[in-house]
Amino acid sequence: MMMSFPQVSPIWCLLILFFGFKVNYAASDGTATTNPLIFSTNECFLTEPVYGHVFNFSALQTDFAHWTRGAFGDTFEFNICGNLTRTCNGRSDVAACLKKSDNKEYVLGTQHQLEYRNGKMYFTFSNGEKCPNSSENYKLHVYMGCDYTLDKDQSRVTSYSPNTCSFYITFETPLACLPEPENVKGNDCSVRDPKTGHIFNLMPLSDTNYRISDRQGNAFIINICKPVLYGENAMCPAESSVCFQKLQANYKEKFFNYGSAQPRPTIENDKLVIRHTSPTPCNGATNYSSIINFYCDKDVKNAHPELMGFQDCVYTFSFGTPLACVELPPCTVVAHDNEIIDMSPLRNSKFTLQQDNQNYVLSICSPSGEPCMENDGACLQVNNQSTSLGISNDHLRINQTGTPYLLYENGAICQTKSGNTKWSTKIEFVCANRTEGSNSKDKAFGPKIIENSNCLLLIHYQTELACREQISCKTKVYVEHSEDGTGMDFIDLTPLISTTDNYEADIDSALITQKQLLTKSTKIFLNVCRPLVPKYALGCPGGSAACMAKIDKDTGKPEEEQSLGFPLASLVAINRTSAELRYLLGSPCPEDKNTLMSSKIEFTCEMRAGRGVPKLRKIVDCHYQFTWATNVICPPHMCNFNEETCEITNDELNVGYNLKKASFATDGKLKVVRDKDVFTLDFCNSHHKAVTDYSQGLVNLFFTSKASCDSEGVITVQMRLICSNITESSTSFSGCYLLYIQKTPEICDFLGLKLPNQGTSTTTTTLKPPHTTSSKPNGQPNYPTEDESKHPAEKTGSIGVILASILSVTFVVACLGMFAFSPERRNMVRRFFNRSSSAVRYRRVNNSEEGNLLLNPNGEFTESDDEDMLL
Repeated sequence: MMMSFPQVSPIWCLLILFFGFKVNYAASDGTATTNPLIFSTNECFLTEPVYGHVFNFSALQTDFAHWTRGAFGDTFEFNICGNLTRTCNGRSDVAACLKKSDNKEYVLGTQHQLEYRNGKMYFTFSNGEKCPNSSENYKLHVYMGCDYTLDKDQSRVTSYSPNTCSFYITFETPLACLPEPENVKGNDCSVRDPKTGHIFNLMPLSDTNYRISDRQGNAFIINICKPVLYGENAMCPAESSVCFQKLQANYKEKFFNYGSAQPRPTIENDKLVIRHTSPTPCNGATNYSSIINFYCDKDVKNAHPELMGFQDCVYTFSFGTPLACVELPPCTVVAHDNEIIDMSPLRNSKFTLQQDNQNYVLSICSPSGEPCMENDGACLQVNNQSTSLGISNDHLRINQTGTPYLLYENGAICQTKSGNTKWSTKIEFVCANRTEGSNSKDKAFGPKIIENSNCLLLIHYQTELACREQISCKTKVYVEHSEDGTGMDFIDLTPLISTTDNYEADIDSALITQKQLLTKSTKIFLNVCRPLVPKYALGCPGGSAACMAKIDKDTGKPEEEQSLGFPLASLVAINRTSAELRYLLGSPCPEDKNTLMSSKIEFTCEMRAGRGVPKLRKIVDCHYQFTWATNVICPPHMCNFNEETCEITNDELNVGYNLKKASFATDGKLKVVRDKDVFTLDFCNSHHKAVTDYSQGLVNLFFTSKASCDSEGVITVQMRLICSNITESSTSFSGCYLLYIQKTPEICDFLGLKLPNQGTSTTTTTLKPPHTTSSKPNGQPNYPTEDESKHPAEKTGSIGVILASILSVTFVVACLGMFAFSPERRNMVRRFFNRSSSAVRYRRVNNSEEGNLLLNPNGEFTESDDEDMLL
């Protein structure tokens, strides 16, 4: 007998289904719920629910207050677990205070509550005074971020607009971490190559967690050289550096140690490797373990590990990074987030310093020459005699706090109480910004002797080259769904940062006739998240990120340059496939001298656009608005592979690439040499997974190929097809794993990339007939956006209300039955719940993330005339 169902409108049914699930997933009132991962306390400590560890923040209480600077000359002062010792706006019961640039003070809070939500811990300061021009009161949130290696500045303020009433500060501290293992405390995560003498230092990678898919529906959370940084959806066991996350498991059975933290890498067969052992049983006879193989990649912008495969209870990963390169430019070092600190402008600089009537001679990244002995980087000169204080080198290093330094070792014999050792000189480079009116002879700049003891000469060199106060080009975004179930995703535009040339914007022709500021000779140059690359004759104020100029028709040189703003505000996510960047405080507006020019760039996902170019769309009151369609912002996508034709298909672009027709192989096969053995690498073998990585301009293929390696006669292959003007390849073996890197222009069309001077393309990339997809007309996938009116703490959700659950289940049964007998309605359901087919996410998860850990900052921006005044 056929069951009958009530006649319910399909739209109403869909809405009720959706709303019911949202209710089930949302906390009812922000107070304690039945969800053990969401609670709050008035104490200064809490017991986290997974391992029972007590996070106690009482040691952060201070008599001097914690403080940090925000935008517009604002100063934030706050205490943890107590009030300030000074008054704020005449009150003595204050825990957090805001002092504006006009010296007016405002109470941000007189009491605070410690919140815990899915591993995220933060203090909410409430009961602040009324916010001007608003019905709200001031409020401050301080997120407690785990950091085993503290930077110079522990706290940072999230970007905000001048009329905001709620502020968000990230405070990094080891007190927000699980206990650090003894074997990695104070480690420098470095190793010297015995053949070349080069020192590899991977410590800059420890500031970040990396979240990657296992391509089987679960995920790995990885930290390098330190344990995984405890935080939201990263509640990994203490000591684990490689953490396996079962996304659908109970919270106490969700995180596993698949590799304990190791203090340093090792050199094995001329390769940089970290081997992780684990206490987690695998098959009864052995435990899980992990291997990370590092290889040199000088060009990568957002480096992250890749899972190569799993065999005999061992997970193997690859990690391309400039930190694994031997041939870095002299006097440079790769710092956090793979940025390069460059002291080469100081190279060969020679100085003579006096201390206690003695002359010290030193040079930067080169021998000092006379009166020092040959190869000395520093020496002491006394009565025409020199004593070596260390042999020179150009190997710039970086310490745990991010400070670059040079170390000259193996100087003359030095006598100490404990015996003889050798002199060494350490030159630390310290940030010093020049003020207006200062000059190159300013005594505040240059080297100074700080200490001379224990056979070590310590020099501090103050220079602008050491200043790295740069805005973040990465941001979190809260989404309706995420592949790993965390409700968060990440946008990273660092690949668009240019160090060689500036971008030239396309100008809408309609604007030239509408705006007197623009003529046919007007050009606008931009960079992304950084100042413009210095170019001859482009005379915008130094540090500008956007510059408008008129080009002289005779000389071709820029004239009448005007700054359209400086990079002062970090990248802000709008949703998963769009983000916004603002440049502020530019040149005075010609139409209103009291207004400073500014600009805004809205980045959107367009998979066919390649890197894309900025386009000027609108000018409102000297505020220049650009759009920038780019595939860099697009998430990775799992492609299809046809084993019969050996073709990978990118269904998001409707293009295919046939590996059998690749010009760098013969019929999809390639001879590979391993030691003295030669075997055939078959691209068309089995178990293929193909994943686009638009941000890096490549496609990752994972497959197996026949080779006399293991008992089954196969080798596991990770093949990186990189879009490039050149064609070259490299191979790297680790046991029965092969990393094969192929640079080729043939894969560019597959990624929507067009390269200059690419030449004649081969025919291996083919257009596919159009078909119905879940993408928008411009190729951008449909990604549900988060309710921006909600605080992310509320978005985390809980078990919900029992009544709503019952109603939801009732309507599920009714709606499923109704849709089951109607193909048209079934299609409606598919379209309603359809998501992009993206199946892989590579994440750099920085626990010191400034922007969105506590709040999607979009809620703080207004459309007022001063909305540009963010951080």
